[in-house]
Amino acid sequence: RIAWNCFRRYFASLPTLDWVWGCLAVLYATRYFLPRIHETEWRNGNTYVFVLPMAGGIMADAFFQLPVLQCLESDVNNFSAELTCWNKDVVNEFDLLCVLLSALVVAFVFTLAFRGTFGIRQCYWGSAMVVHSICIYLVVKALPFLFGIN
Repeated sequence: RIAWNCFRRYFASLPTLDWVWGCLAVLYATRYFLPRIHETEWRNGNTYVFVLPMAGGIMADAFFQLPVLQCLESDVNNFSAELTCWNKDVVNEFDLLCVLLSALVVAFVFTLAFRGTFGIRQCYWGSAMVVHSICIYLVVKALPFLFGIN
């Protein structure tokens, strides 16, 4: 999505590219990140702690790439409304880079845990806190957008 935001600046006059990007993002997220009901190990705690929150976030972000959902009017006061956009005002590039950095740190900590430097239990609990902290942060940022509140 970061590359698309940079690429889009040069082709802002072609609105069909926004629809192509949005549809491709939804199709890609559905194909590769949506857990399959029969293939998912539902008795494993990792599914609920890691897989479902990440899949939900990726799917939500993919749907908000569609032009019809990307920008919504939010009430500033009783007399005026302001256009709020998902990529610019809610989940911007800085947020995406912070999520990416968090994922890299979690992956590195798991590498250290598998080599015996950290306890695996502490690694799982810390990673779960990171994932759920990101989810809470993004939900708190998204709620005003979803309800049209500025």
